[in-house]
Amino acid sequence: MTPSIHRGKRTTYLPAGSERGFSMSELVVVICILSVLAGIAVQSFGQFLSGSKDALAAARQETLNQAVYRFAQQNYELLFTPINGSVADEMVILRTLQYRDPNINRAQPGAPFMDPRYNPVLSSDNTEYRLVWAGRLFQLLKPGQNGTGLKMNFDGNDFTTAFVFPPNFQMAGR
Repeated sequence: MTPSIHRGKRTTYLPAGSERGFSMSELVVVICILSVLAGIAVQSFGQFLSGSKDALAAARQETLNQAVYRFAQQNYELLFTPINGSVADEMVILRTLQYRDPNINRAQPGAPFMDPRYNPVLSSDNTEYRLVWAGRLFQLLKPGQNGTGLKMNFDGNDFTTAFVFPPNFQMAGR
């Protein structure tokens, strides 16, 4: 290639038949490299997602257990013997933590101890995260463990409108 100068511009002449751009083999090599990197990234993302679900489920468990502690400080220890195979336990405890007596003279200080908008569904599917009542605290069941409890939703759709308590609601415990 010999450069030549035309009216102050320097130009380079390319050999006959050569064009600018990438060859097909260069594009195939780049696509192969990108696919290997994408495979590694997707695998890492799956592990990251699993770890974040563990952390969110543990945080929800801690929130519920802190509500149990606050309830016990203001009222009485929340002892409620679990009945195996029944999810009624978890809902009774949850509703007790969410209840605030409408009569201001009978309302417990600090109530409600748990957000009344939290309305989880019950599940016994062992592919999901669940929170079960263990007699004094909530325990977390991870996928692969058997048991029935409050299903963990990670998209926020378990927070809806506040639960409406019936006029004759009785709190759990002793």
